[in-house]
Amino acid sequence: MKLTITVQSGSQMGRSLDLTEGFLTVGRGGNCNLLFDPMAENMVSTKHAYIETKPDGFYLVDTKSTNGTFVNGNTVQITKLNSGDTIQFGKNGPQAIVTIEMPGFQSQPIQQSMPPIQQSMPPSQQGAWGEQFQTPQFIPPVPNQNSMSFIGLSNPVVKVEPEKSNVGKIIGAVVAVVIYAVLGLVAALLIMSSVGIFPAIIASVVAFTPAFIYILPLMFLDRYDPEPPWLIAAAFAWGGIVAVVFSFIVNTMLGQIAYEVTGSPELANVVGAVISAPIFEELSKGLGVVLLLIFFRREFDDILDGIVYGGVIGLGFATVENVLYYGRGVAAGVDMLLYLLIIRGLASPFIHVTFTAMTGIGCGIARESHNWFVKILMPILGYIFAVFLHMAWNGTATFFGGGFWFAYGLLGFPFFLICIGFCIYIMFRQNRILREMLAIDVARGLITDEQLKTVTSVFKSTAWLIGGLTSGKYRARSRFLRSVGKLGLSYWHIQRATAAQGHTGSFQSNPVFRADVEKWRGQV
Repeated sequence: MKLTITVQSGSQMGRSLDLTEGFLTVGRGGNCNLLFDPMAENMVSTKHAYIETKPDGFYLVDTKSTNGTFVNGNTVQITKLNSGDTIQFGKNGPQAIVTIEMPGFQSQPIQQSMPPIQQSMPPSQQGAWGEQFQTPQFIPPVPNQNSMSFIGLSNPVVKVEPEKSNVGKIIGAVVAVVIYAVLGLVAALLIMSSVGIFPAIIASVVAFTPAFIYILPLMFLDRYDPEPPWLIAAAFAWGGIVAVVFSFIVNTMLGQIAYEVTGSPELANVVGAVISAPIFEELSKGLGVVLLLIFFRREFDDILDGIVYGGVIGLGFATVENVLYYGRGVAAGVDMLLYLLIIRGLASPFIHVTFTAMTGIGCGIARESHNWFVKILMPILGYIFAVFLHMAWNGTATFFGGGFWFAYGLLGFPFFLICIGFCIYIMFRQNRILREMLAIDVARGLITDEQLKTVTSVFKSTAWLIGGLTSGKYRARSRFLRSVGKLGLSYWHIQRATAAQGHTGSFQSNPVFRADVEKWRGQV
């Protein structure tokens, strides 16, 4: 059984879409299967309606559109479609005709009275709400198995991938553990040889304790689709062990070479602080983000994940680096230790976090894109920007009188505020994506409109979770929040893969997330 909807008027006139399984969304929003021009089709809502496949046929559902949905001139909320029905999206809005093919019956093609209207607008227009919309192109419909309509929400049809051997993963894990262990021992020996065993122990306690607090904002950003704890630990260890050892060796060698060439310890210090440190420290940290992007793509989904992984790697680097500084402070006396704790532990613990987050943002943009040029270019640009900021930070403190506090006031703190603003934007962007993607499940009754408003609001969801601590429902609410978030993001991943005619594991995961939502919704 197959439904074909053919648009008879409006910006998409002449466009035909097929539906055999799942559902097909209609509206002006950028994620709809049948996308009307957001500038010209003002009678069509952002999420106007959807057509759903059921065992007994196809059903049209109006998703609380502003101007209504009409079948054969009658307003409908939900109705079963028949072959030959005419649908109108909004009063005086665009019309479409429905053809339904039953097994063993071949319908006649619909005759078009007019050729498709050629595109008269620029390829990209900006809506009043600031989103970028792509003007619909008259292209053949994507095969259903690669489209949103293929998600069998009533009767899931899922392509099961053959089970892969875990031998490679086990070998990789063993190799990683060995490398971490060896380099961790090297890092410990370097620190203890530099400051002594007892100062190193005290410095480690002072440095690592606040790190567990500083990582919490990053985890909050990623509350909808949290990364595996073991992968977060691996990222932290990469920054604190691999990147630190690599940077220490390279910076020491280049500093020695600069001293031998110039004979000036001051100039050698400038080379190390302003040139070597930014280039090679960001290279070693950024390499960790790139490796996560390459080998753990299933856990690296978007820009937000790039910020989280880059931030955690930067935090690991800063923490171990602080052990060295605090150890020297312990040897110099309590006053020096307190001073270092103020400037490194309280005033600027975010410096390395924000530097490496730039590379993470570049990798996140690459992950969201299906353009190979973007995939290659953006991580490089992110790294370059990280190096530039690192150089500016170290150079300002080195060349201008006032040292740290001058650099902090001129560059460090303002840029930190900019990063906070960007993170807030990304968080609200994710909330908007979830609202758009999950509107279909609100209409279907999987979740309520109030639940959607709660889980996609930073303040409401936080208060909701806190309330769960006193009511004994924290675990259920936390699981429900994550399940809803994962479900909405799976729709988004499928939309992106569909647009690029690519593939995504979300096709397989979507039914699982739906089951999780159904499991926890009654316990919240």
